[in-house]
Amino acid sequence: MTDDTQLIADNSVYTEKLSQVFGILEKTSIVLFEWSICADTPVKYVSKNISNYGYSAEDFLSGKIDYWDFVHKDDVERTKNKVYEKRASREKEYKHTYRVVCKDGSIRWVEEWTLWERDVNGNPISEKGIIRDITEQKETAIKLKLSEERYRKLFENACALICTFDKNGEFISINNACAETTGYTKEELKNMNIFDLLVLTESQKRIYKKRLLNLVSKMQNTNIEVTILNKEKKSIILEGRLIIIDDNYFTSEIQAVLQDVTLRKEAESKIYHLSYHDKLTDLYNRAYFDETLEGMNKSKQFPYSLIMGDMNGLKSTNDLYGHKAGDKLIQTMADILRKCCRKTDIIARIGGDEFAIILPNCSGKEALKICKRIKQMCMQYDNEKIKPDIALGYSTIENSKKTNDDLLLEADRRMYLDKACIQKI
Repeated sequence: MTDDTQLIADNSVYTEKLSQVFGILEKTSIVLFEWSICADTPVKYVSKNISNYGYSAEDFLSGKIDYWDFVHKDDVERTKNKVYEKRASREKEYKHTYRVVCKDGSIRWVEEWTLWERDVNGNPISEKGIIRDITEQKETAIKLKLSEERYRKLFENACALICTFDKNGEFISINNACAETTGYTKEELKNMNIFDLLVLTESQKRIYKKRLLNLVSKMQNTNIEVTILNKEKKSIILEGRLIIIDDNYFTSEIQAVLQDVTLRKEAESKIYHLSYHDKLTDLYNRAYFDETLEGMNKSKQFPYSLIMGDMNGLKSTNDLYGHKAGDKLIQTMADILRKCCRKTDIIARIGGDEFAIILPNCSGKEALKICKRIKQMCMQYDNEKIKPDIALGYSTIENSKKTNDDLLLEADRRMYLDKACIQKI
C-alpha cells in the first residue's frame, strides 16, 4: 500500500468516526454552530438537531432566520455586546446564557459556549460553538430563588425569635424579632456571643461553651426555657427549641426558635402566688399550710414544730372601730410574726383571726422561745392605739410515732389554755 493509499484510508476512517460523533451529538440537546466573522453573524453551519427548537438547519443556512431573530428580543442587545466584546479581545472561549424563541413561540434558556480560532495577531478567523438547553435548570434555579426569598421574608418577619449560631455560640443569622426583643441592633448582635445574653454563672458559661454542641444534641426536639438580659439589663424569659442544622462538627450550625414568654410567666407566677397567699397579709394561706404540713410528715423531716395562734380583741375592734381598723390590726399581727420568726419558718393565716406557723428543724424548746418573743413584741408594740394580742400554743414532732393530727390537737389545746388565761386576766 502506497503512502497516498494509506492516507486516503486513514482519512476515510477519520471521516467515518467524525460522522459517528456528529450522529451522537445530533441525538442530544447540544446544537453545534459555526458563525461567520461579521457584524450580522450569519450562520455558516448548524447541526440538524436545531429541530429541537422547531427549526431546520436550512432555515439558518439560507438566511431565512437570522441568528439574532432566534435570540429573545429582550436579550439581544446584552448578548450582542458580550459576543462582540469577547470577539474583539484575545480570549479563545466564552460562556454565557440567554433566552431563545422556538418556532412555536415558546421560550427556552440556553447556555452558549463559543470558541475562537485566531491568527498570529489575535484576530478571529473562525467562530464555532455549541448551545445547550438549560431551561429546566434555569427554571429550577428561579423557583429555588423565589423559595429562598419567601423563606427569607418568613424568617425576617416571624414573630418568633429565630437565629443561628456556630458551635462556639457566635451568631450567624438573626431575624428582626431578635433585635426587637433584645434591644440590640442586628449588627451589634452579630458581634456578640449567645453567652453574652444568657443569664448564667461564670462557671456555667465556661462549661457550656466547651460542650455546646453536645448539650444541644441532647436537648433537640424538647422544649427549653432560658433567661436572657436585654440591652437595658432587664430579664427576658424565652421558651422554644434548639436544633443542629449540620452534623459536621466543623460546619455545624445551631438554630434557635424561641418565643418571649415573660408576660405569661409573670402572670403564672402571680396566679400561683395568689393561690397560695392571703390577700390581706400576703402570708401563706390555708391551702399552702395544709400541703406543707402534710409534706413535712411524709418526708419525715423531724423534728418540726407547729405554733397555732388566735388573735384576741379582733371582734371588739371590728365592732367599735370598723372592719378597716380590724384589717389593720390583722396586718400588724402579720408583721410581728414575720419579725419574730426565722426565715425558714412558714407563717400562714388560716382563718379570720387565726394564724399557724410551721417551724422546720425546730425543737419544742425553740418553739416556746418564739412564742415568748411574739408575746413580748405584742406588749411592746406602741405604733397603734389598739395593741395587738394573740393566744399561742405549740407542739413538736420528734419522730414518726406522733401524727400531724396529734400535733394540731396539742398546739390547739395549749393555745386555748393560753386564751383562757388571758381572758381571766
